[in-house]
Amino acid sequence: MFCSLFRKKIDKIDEFCKENNADGALFSRCDNFSWITYGGRSHITLNTVEGEAKILVIDGEIHLFANNIEMKRLLTEEISDAINDKFIIHEYNWWSYDNDLDSFLKGKKILSDSYYNKTVYSEELNKLRFKLDEIEINTFRNLGVACDRILYETAYGINPEMTELDVNGILFNKLVSENIEPVLALVFSDISRNEYRHNLSRNIKLGKRIFFSICARKKGLILSATRSLLFVSDTTLKSQYEKNCYVDAVAIKRTRPGNKLNSIFENIQEAYQEVGFKGEWMKHHQGGLAGFAAREITATPSTCHIIEEGNSVAWNPTITGTKSEDTVVVLKNNNEIISYPKNSKWPELIINIEDEKVRRPDLLLI
Repeated sequence: MFCSLFRKKIDKIDEFCKENNADGALFSRCDNFSWITYGGRSHITLNTVEGEAKILVIDGEIHLFANNIEMKRLLTEEISDAINDKFIIHEYNWWSYDNDLDSFLKGKKILSDSYYNKTVYSEELNKLRFKLDEIEINTFRNLGVACDRILYETAYGINPEMTELDVNGILFNKLVSENIEPVLALVFSDISRNEYRHNLSRNIKLGKRIFFSICARKKGLILSATRSLLFVSDTTLKSQYEKNCYVDAVAIKRTRPGNKLNSIFENIQEAYQEVGFKGEWMKHHQGGLAGFAAREITATPSTCHIIEEGNSVAWNPTITGTKSEDTVVVLKNNNEIISYPKNSKWPELIINIEDEKVRRPDLLLI
């Protein structure tokens, strides 16, 4: 199955090239390298956009270009043995320019996801990865189980006297110890949750009411989730949180094949109004398509992407002081909330949307 699905990816790229009267496609971005190789990492630093390797798909062949520092690691650690022999290898010295690649590009129309050559098709090429296959969905599912457990363990390991930075460090440590890359961790203390939508953790005490958010990457796929907890009972906040979750549940319910992102966005706006917080959607983006980026597409009133089976979304509606967020995969018959699995230890809040019960993680009272 692995090899056949890999071949389907390459055939998809070839077909896209033919449709655009191109000879081939060149991939330099780290996210696309991960997509093509089922999780290979071409980056060295976490903030790298373009990695230390390039993949050229041309005439049905797959060429891998990398310098002598990285090639051994890529073939040994990053690219599965099952598809290693599918690549034609081009290794060059790190101090020399890669003329071998230039010889392939010369005189040809090559679509590129970067500015390595002039025919930049980054946005169009990225769309090829939006529909996840069976292997990717299973990878995402396993990542969701791990992150849900890490968030639960983190909640029971903190106290009101700790700082946002303390919790940030705990999250980073737990993620990295399981070979998960923390792309983002935001901790919102009782003060910060009412001040900023994106609070970069600070040296201030948590207080009694907090939430924290992560974007966690493994094998190229990025999972987003937020969890909220109280160290003291607060019925007013609980009521607001449940309304916030209602907006999220509406978005999850409407994310089905054939629906457009902007249509779902309208449903979100209506849900905010329904629960008495009409203008809150303007204070923060609401999320959108997920996968090999935290948000492949951020939903707006004008985003026309049509949801397909195999798409992933991460909605993140907020009301000042609260937030609801999880990562969802669109399956044929249902949506699976992969970052909040059914066996989660986190308490459950059931939101009824028409004929469907949508699960959301409840406020955790410690």
